[in-house]
Amino acid sequence: MNFWDNFKKDEQLLIAHRGLRSLRAENTMAAFKQVIGKYKIAEFDVTFTKDGIAIIIHDDTLERTSNVKEFKEFKKPYKVADYTYEQLLKLDFSSWFIKKDPFNTIKENKVSIEDLKKEKIEKIPTLKEVLLFLKQNNIFANIEIKDLENTNFHEIAAKEVLKIVDETKMQNKVIISSFNHVYLKQIHDINPSIETAALQEKEHPKDLINYLKSLNVKNYNCDFEITDEALVKKLNDEGFYVNVYTVNQKEDIEKLFKWGVKSVFTDY
Repeated sequence: MNFWDNFKKDEQLLIAHRGLRSLRAENTMAAFKQVIGKYKIAEFDVTFTKDGIAIIIHDDTLERTSNVKEFKEFKKPYKVADYTYEQLLKLDFSSWFIKKDPFNTIKENKVSIEDLKKEKIEKIPTLKEVLLFLKQNNIFANIEIKDLENTNFHEIAAKEVLKIVDETKMQNKVIISSFNHVYLKQIHDINPSIETAALQEKEHPKDLINYLKSLNVKNYNCDFEITDEALVKKLNDEGFYVNVYTVNQKEDIEKLFKWGVKSVFTDY
Protein backbone atom coordinates (compact mmCIF):
# COMPACT_ATOMS: atom_id res chain seq x y z
CA MET A 1 0.00 0.00 0.00
CA ASN A 2 1.31 3.42 -1.00
CA PHE A 3 1.46 5.97 1.84
CA TRP A 4 -0.64 8.43 -0.16
CA ASP A 5 -3.39 5.80 -0.63
CA ASN A 6 -4.40 6.70 2.92
CA PHE A 7 -5.77 9.99 1.56
CA LYS A 8 -8.15 11.12 -1.19
CA LYS A 9 -6.47 11.26 -4.59
CA ASP A 10 -6.60 15.05 -5.05
CA GLU A 11 -6.41 15.96 -1.37
CA GLN A 12 -4.16 18.95 -0.68
CA LEU A 13 -2.25 18.02 2.45
CA LEU A 14 -0.49 20.22 4.97
CA ILE A 15 2.14 18.60 7.18
CA ALA A 16 2.77 19.99 10.67
CA HIS A 17 6.50 20.78 10.74
CA ARG A 18 8.13 19.49 13.96
CA GLY A 19 4.60 19.28 15.30
CA LEU A 20 2.72 22.57 15.26
CA ARG A 21 5.79 24.44 16.42
CA SER A 22 4.24 27.89 16.19
CA LEU A 23 1.83 26.88 18.98
CA ARG A 24 4.10 24.81 21.26
CA ALA A 25 7.80 24.03 21.60
CA GLU A 26 8.94 22.08 18.54
CA ASN A 27 9.27 18.30 18.57
CA THR A 28 7.58 17.95 21.98
CA MET A 29 4.48 15.95 22.82
CA ALA A 30 2.71 19.29 23.38
CA ALA A 31 3.44 20.26 19.76
CA PHE A 32 2.13 16.90 18.49
CA LYS A 33 -1.04 17.25 20.57
CA GLN A 34 -1.71 20.54 18.75
CA VAL A 35 -1.82 18.65 15.43
CA ILE A 36 -4.95 16.69 16.45
CA GLY A 37 -7.99 17.90 14.54
CA LYS A 38 -5.91 20.35 12.50
CA TYR A 39 -3.65 18.30 10.23
CA LYS A 40 -3.42 14.64 9.23
CA ILE A 41 0.38 14.37 9.09
CA ALA A 42 3.12 15.43 11.51
CA GLU A 43 6.81 15.76 10.64
CA PHE A 44 9.61 15.34 13.16
CA ASP A 45 13.33 14.63 13.44
CA VAL A 46 14.99 11.50 14.82
CA THR A 47 18.47 11.07 16.24
CA PHE A 48 20.03 8.87 18.95
CA THR A 49 21.21 9.24 22.53
CA LYS A 50 24.61 7.98 23.65
CA ASP A 51 22.96 4.73 24.79
CA GLY A 52 21.13 4.20 21.51
CA ILE A 53 17.60 5.44 22.23
CA ALA A 54 15.86 6.97 19.20
CA ILE A 55 14.67 10.43 20.30
CA ILE A 56 12.94 13.41 18.71
CA ILE A 57 15.02 16.58 18.37
CA HIS A 58 16.04 18.72 15.40
CA ASP A 59 19.47 20.07 16.38
CA ASP A 60 22.50 17.91 17.07
CA THR A 61 23.12 20.09 20.15
CA LEU A 62 20.87 20.80 23.13
CA GLU A 63 21.39 24.52 23.72
CA ARG A 64 18.65 26.08 21.57
CA THR A 65 15.67 24.00 22.73
CA SER A 66 16.45 23.11 26.35
CA ASN A 67 17.77 24.51 29.64
CA VAL A 68 20.99 22.45 29.35
CA LYS A 69 23.19 25.38 30.46
CA GLU A 70 21.66 25.16 33.94
CA PHE A 71 23.29 21.77 34.59
CA LYS A 72 26.98 21.32 35.44
CA GLU A 73 27.09 17.73 34.18
CA PHE A 74 26.46 18.91 30.61
CA LYS A 75 29.45 20.47 28.83
CA LYS A 76 29.83 22.54 25.67
CA PRO A 77 29.13 21.98 22.81
CA TYR A 78 26.17 20.10 24.43
CA LYS A 79 26.02 17.41 21.74
CA VAL A 80 22.92 15.20 21.94
CA ALA A 81 24.94 12.07 21.14
CA ASP A 82 27.22 12.61 24.17
CA TYR A 83 24.46 11.98 26.73
CA THR A 84 22.27 9.07 27.73
CA TYR A 85 18.48 9.13 27.55
CA GLU A 86 18.34 9.19 31.36
CA GLN A 87 20.54 12.30 31.43
CA LEU A 88 18.43 14.04 28.78
CA LEU A 89 15.27 13.39 30.83
CA LYS A 90 16.58 15.94 33.36
CA LEU A 91 16.19 18.73 30.81
CA ASP A 92 13.25 21.05 30.17
CA PHE A 93 12.42 21.18 26.44
CA SER A 94 9.47 23.59 26.58
CA SER A 95 10.10 26.65 28.78
CA TRP A 96 12.34 28.25 26.15
CA PHE A 97 9.24 28.65 23.96
CA ILE A 98 7.73 31.14 26.45
CA LYS A 99 10.98 33.12 26.73
CA LYS A 100 11.74 33.23 22.99
CA ASP A 101 8.21 33.26 21.49
CA PRO A 102 9.83 32.14 18.20
CA PHE A 103 6.79 32.83 15.99
CA ASN A 104 5.35 35.81 17.95
CA THR A 105 2.25 33.71 18.59
CA ILE A 106 2.25 34.65 22.29
CA LYS A 107 2.75 38.34 21.51
CA GLU A 108 -0.08 38.22 18.95
CA ASN A 109 -2.40 36.39 21.44
CA LYS A 110 -2.65 33.31 19.23
CA VAL A 111 -1.26 31.32 22.14
CA SER A 112 -2.25 31.96 25.75
CA ILE A 113 0.73 32.47 28.04
CA GLU A 114 -1.49 31.48 30.98
CA ASP A 115 -2.20 28.14 29.29
CA LEU A 116 1.49 27.60 28.58
CA LYS A 117 2.45 28.29 32.20
CA LYS A 118 -0.16 25.82 33.46
CA GLU A 119 1.15 23.01 31.25
CA LYS A 120 3.73 20.55 32.50
CA ILE A 121 7.34 20.91 31.45
CA GLU A 122 8.03 18.85 28.34
CA LYS A 123 10.71 16.16 28.41
CA ILE A 124 12.43 14.84 25.29
CA PRO A 125 10.17 12.27 23.57
CA THR A 126 11.27 8.96 22.09
CA LEU A 127 10.41 7.85 18.58
CA LYS A 128 8.35 4.98 19.97
CA GLU A 129 6.38 7.32 22.24
CA VAL A 130 5.56 9.71 19.40
CA LEU A 131 4.56 6.98 16.93
CA LEU A 132 2.25 5.35 19.47
CA PHE A 133 0.66 8.72 20.21
CA LEU A 134 0.14 9.48 16.52
CA LYS A 135 -1.27 6.01 15.90
CA GLN A 136 -3.75 6.42 18.75
CA ASN A 137 -4.91 9.72 17.23
CA ASN A 138 -4.93 8.51 13.60
CA ILE A 139 -2.20 10.94 12.54
CA PHE A 140 0.35 9.96 9.92
CA ALA A 141 4.09 10.65 10.19
CA ASN A 142 6.99 12.00 8.17
CA ILE A 143 10.05 10.78 10.07
CA GLU A 144 13.25 12.62 9.19
CA ILE A 145 16.40 10.71 10.13
CA LYS A 146 19.07 13.29 10.88
CA ASP A 147 22.41 12.97 9.12
CA LEU A 148 24.43 10.89 11.59
CA GLU A 149 27.49 10.37 9.43
CA ASN A 150 29.91 11.54 12.14
CA THR A 151 28.34 9.51 14.95
CA ASN A 152 28.30 5.89 16.09
CA PHE A 153 24.77 5.50 14.71
CA HIS A 154 25.41 6.16 11.02
CA GLU A 155 25.54 2.46 10.14
CA ILE A 156 22.47 1.40 12.14
CA ALA A 157 20.13 4.44 12.10
CA ALA A 158 17.88 3.21 9.28
CA LYS A 159 17.61 -0.30 10.72
CA GLU A 160 16.82 0.98 14.24
CA VAL A 161 14.14 3.40 13.01
CA LEU A 162 12.51 0.64 10.94
CA LYS A 163 12.53 -1.65 13.97
CA ILE A 164 10.47 0.90 15.94
CA VAL A 165 8.12 1.49 13.00
CA ASP A 166 7.53 -2.28 12.95
CA GLU A 167 7.04 -2.50 16.73
CA THR A 168 4.41 0.25 16.62
CA LYS A 169 2.77 -1.26 13.50
CA MET A 170 2.99 2.07 11.65
CA GLN A 171 4.48 0.66 8.42
CA ASN A 172 1.72 2.03 6.14
CA LYS A 173 1.39 5.30 8.02
CA VAL A 174 4.91 6.70 7.69
CA ILE A 175 7.21 8.29 5.16
CA ILE A 176 10.90 8.20 6.13
CA SER A 177 13.00 11.05 4.79
CA SER A 178 16.60 12.17 5.15
CA PHE A 179 19.19 14.52 3.73
CA ASN A 180 21.56 11.56 3.95
CA HIS A 181 20.29 9.53 1.00
CA VAL A 182 22.32 6.46 2.01
CA TYR A 183 19.65 5.79 4.66
CA LEU A 184 16.93 5.75 2.01
CA LYS A 185 18.71 3.00 0.07
CA GLN A 186 19.17 1.03 3.29
CA ILE A 187 15.47 1.32 4.12
CA HIS A 188 14.51 0.10 0.65
CA ASP A 189 16.88 -2.86 1.01
CA ILE A 190 15.38 -3.84 4.38
CA ASN A 191 11.72 -3.16 3.60
CA PRO A 192 10.84 -1.88 0.10
CA SER A 193 7.21 -1.34 1.11
CA ILE A 194 8.14 1.57 3.41
CA GLU A 195 7.68 4.93 1.70
CA THR A 196 10.84 7.06 1.49
CA ALA A 197 11.62 10.65 0.50
CA ALA A 198 14.82 12.37 -0.58
CA LEU A 199 15.25 15.65 1.28
CA GLN A 200 17.03 18.37 -0.66
CA GLU A 201 18.07 21.99 -0.16
CA LYS A 202 20.18 24.62 -1.99
CA GLU A 203 20.36 22.84 -5.35
CA HIS A 204 18.97 19.76 -7.09
CA PRO A 205 21.14 16.71 -7.76
CA LYS A 206 22.34 16.38 -11.34
CA ASP A 207 20.14 14.24 -13.59
CA LEU A 208 17.46 14.46 -10.91
CA ILE A 209 14.97 11.91 -12.28
CA ASN A 210 17.52 9.14 -12.72
CA TYR A 211 19.11 10.02 -9.40
CA LEU A 212 15.77 9.62 -7.56
CA LYS A 213 15.12 6.37 -9.40
CA SER A 214 18.53 5.10 -8.23
CA LEU A 215 17.42 5.75 -4.62
CA ASN A 216 14.13 3.87 -5.14
CA VAL A 217 12.21 6.80 -3.62
CA LYS A 218 8.72 7.92 -4.64
CA ASN A 219 8.96 11.32 -2.95
CA TYR A 220 11.09 14.42 -3.36
CA ASN A 221 10.93 16.68 -0.29
CA CYS A 222 12.51 19.91 -1.46
CA ASP A 223 13.07 23.38 -0.08
CA PHE A 224 10.58 26.01 -1.24
CA GLU A 225 13.54 28.15 -2.37
CA ILE A 226 14.49 25.64 -5.10
CA THR A 227 10.96 24.71 -6.23
CA ASP A 228 9.25 25.98 -9.36
CA GLU A 229 6.30 24.92 -11.50
CA ALA A 230 8.41 23.27 -14.22
CA LEU A 231 10.20 21.10 -11.64
CA VAL A 232 6.91 19.95 -10.08
CA LYS A 233 5.44 19.08 -13.50
CA LYS A 234 8.57 17.19 -14.55
CA LEU A 235 8.58 15.12 -11.35
CA ASN A 236 4.84 14.49 -11.41
CA ASP A 237 5.05 13.33 -15.03
CA GLU A 238 7.67 10.78 -13.94
CA GLY A 239 5.44 9.51 -11.13
CA PHE A 240 7.11 11.25 -8.18
CA TYR A 241 5.32 13.09 -5.38
CA VAL A 242 6.66 16.54 -4.56
CA ASN A 243 6.46 17.72 -0.94
CA VAL A 244 7.73 21.22 -0.20
CA TYR A 245 9.12 22.72 3.04
CA THR A 246 8.75 25.03 5.00
CA VAL A 247 5.99 27.35 3.79
CA ASN A 248 4.02 29.65 6.09
CA GLN A 249 2.35 32.14 3.72
CA LYS A 250 -1.13 31.17 2.53
CA GLU A 251 -0.62 32.54 -1.00
CA ASP A 252 2.60 30.52 -1.41
CA ILE A 253 0.86 27.35 -0.22
CA GLU A 254 -2.02 27.92 -2.67
CA LYS A 255 0.46 28.49 -5.50
CA LEU A 256 2.30 25.26 -4.74
CA PHE A 257 -0.91 23.22 -4.74
CA LYS A 258 -1.88 24.82 -8.05
CA TRP A 259 1.47 23.63 -9.45
CA GLY A 260 0.65 20.04 -8.44
CA VAL A 261 2.61 19.67 -5.21
CA LYS A 262 1.35 16.74 -3.11
CA SER A 263 1.95 18.25 0.32
CA VAL A 264 3.38 21.30 2.06
CA PHE A 265 5.21 21.43 5.38
CA THR A 266 4.11 24.36 7.55
CA ASP A 267 4.69 25.73 11.05
CA TYR A 268 1.13 27.10 11.39
